[in-house]
Amino acid sequence: MSVIRSIGAGIGGTFRKRRLLLYLWAVNVVFALAVAAAPLVLIQKELGHSLLGSSIGVFDIPWLGEMVLKYQEALPALAAGLAVPALLFILLYVFLNGGILGRLLDREGPVTLAAFLSDCGRYAGRFFRLFLMSLVFYAVLFGGLLSLVSAGLKPWLEGARTEWPLLILSNLRFLVGLLLLSIVHMVFDYARIVIVADEERRAFRALRLALGFLKKRFFRAWALYLLIFLAFLAGTALDLVVSGRLAGPSTLAVILGLVWAQVMVVFQIWSKALYFSAQSEFYRMHPY
Repeated sequence: MSVIRSIGAGIGGTFRKRRLLLYLWAVNVVFALAVAAAPLVLIQKELGHSLLGSSIGVFDIPWLGEMVLKYQEALPALAAGLAVPALLFILLYVFLNGGILGRLLDREGPVTLAAFLSDCGRYAGRFFRLFLMSLVFYAVLFGGLLSLVSAGLKPWLEGARTEWPLLILSNLRFLVGLLLLSIVHMVFDYARIVIVADEERRAFRALRLALGFLKKRFFRAWALYLLIFLAFLAGTALDLVVSGRLAGPSTLAVILGLVWAQVMVVFQIWSKALYFSAQSEFYRMHPY
């Protein structure tokens, strides 16, 4: 019951602190425009003022294939151009997470830009140390645990006589990896919560306290995490359906597609805030 209460209280917390969504949406838009500038110039160069541009879809495979062949010598630079922004985006959210949690946990405090940025700066160092620790956990997860899972499934995969066992076992391996990933992510979410809620100054101790907290109530905390994740998946599925219906070369379709894309950006931001808000409420309901 505390799981549902925590989610309900978490939803209420995100709406009380809804100005957070505005700050995060603005950051996402600015970052996306900066990253998309170069690809947009390339697309404009190739398709601008041409009849072909009116018939190209968002994921037109033949056209994308032609672009890959045409610019294959520049692919390493383009790959680096994507990897660097991805890393910067991760580091940006390491910084922003402090502001999100700081404002969510301060129930009566204002959600001003100054207070938000102050929290970002206050917790940045400790959150960055947690981020570095998480890399070790992810390395163990992908380099060790998933390798063991793959080794355990290998005899079944090699002995499969039809495509169905291969499909089922491959999906099973993916599901196991996803569940393990959710556990690691959840552990570090609670470590961040410990830092903010208890003003813990040592990142390693915060991680140890989070593990101690989860040890006593792991399955309830995990159920909370997975329920929010299922809601996120449902929203993503809805996005695929609506985006498919809005695809088209008409001006109205383009405008509606852009509006819907921003709605989904806000939904994704809200989902992230809900994780923090609901897990913070769960943490408060179970003092230890």
